[in-house]
Amino acid sequence: MPISVKKASGHFEPFDESKVRISLKRAGAKPDVIDKILVPLTGQLHDNMTTKEIYKLVFDLLNQHQTGQGYRYSLKNSLLNLGPSGYPFENFIARLLDKLGYQTKTQTVIQGQCVSHEIDIIATKDGKSHLIECKFHNHQGIKTRVKEALYTQSRFEDLKSFDSVWLVTNTRLTVDAIKYGTCKGMNLLAWNYPKKGSLEQLIEQNNLHPLTCLNFLNSHELRLLFQNDLVLCQDLKKLKEKDLQGLGINSSKAKQIKNTISQLYL
Repeated sequence: MPISVKKASGHFEPFDESKVRISLKRAGAKPDVIDKILVPLTGQLHDNMTTKEIYKLVFDLLNQHQTGQGYRYSLKNSLLNLGPSGYPFENFIARLLDKLGYQTKTQTVIQGQCVSHEIDIIATKDGKSHLIECKFHNHQGIKTRVKEALYTQSRFEDLKSFDSVWLVTNTRLTVDAIKYGTCKGMNLLAWNYPKKGSLEQLIEQNNLHPLTCLNFLNSHELRLLFQNDLVLCQDLKKLKEKDLQGLGINSSKAKQIKNTISQLYL
């Protein structure tokens, strides 16, 4: 009998070893390391185990065998931790777009035909301007629904000054949100959507991991880094330990950050 696993949505499904293999491969784990992880992992699985519990087991095993790569594996959870407000997520998406060749501005107020609107991100590239609405959720089971797509499209139509509109979320989109967005010609970007060029793929392909991948940082330390416009792990490559200490990070944590970053980008 296959082991039943409880997902973040509350639904149950059979444990699928291939999903673990794929996620480990994306995190940069070597083939022999993946095999070494799966042996003890399968021995510790039990019925009704949550995906969160499985994630923690895999994360710990990966760091034991391949130091630093566990932080890549924690990508989905690290996006959930870009809160509790949505501003760090908006800044993260803006930085991601910057790296992809866009020029961005965040939290801009613009007068529309009927009312004024605070725009999460305005992105420009090749002479075209894009309105980007970010929907942040701090739980995996929460999806961005059609009402958010309707709301975003109505803002786009009231402003009439953008070439396109995007709806970006760190989790998933409902079927109706995808149907509506596709019908209206919206650009939709979610954790696993579109199939080619999803948020997960853009982050992995461009090595644009958020600072929250470093799960040993507490909320105060993350806030200190965010306040200094540091939102990507890449941002820390150029900093020395003394630079981090100058931002308010203690010496032992600064050393841990630099050691982890060097392993992450080997």
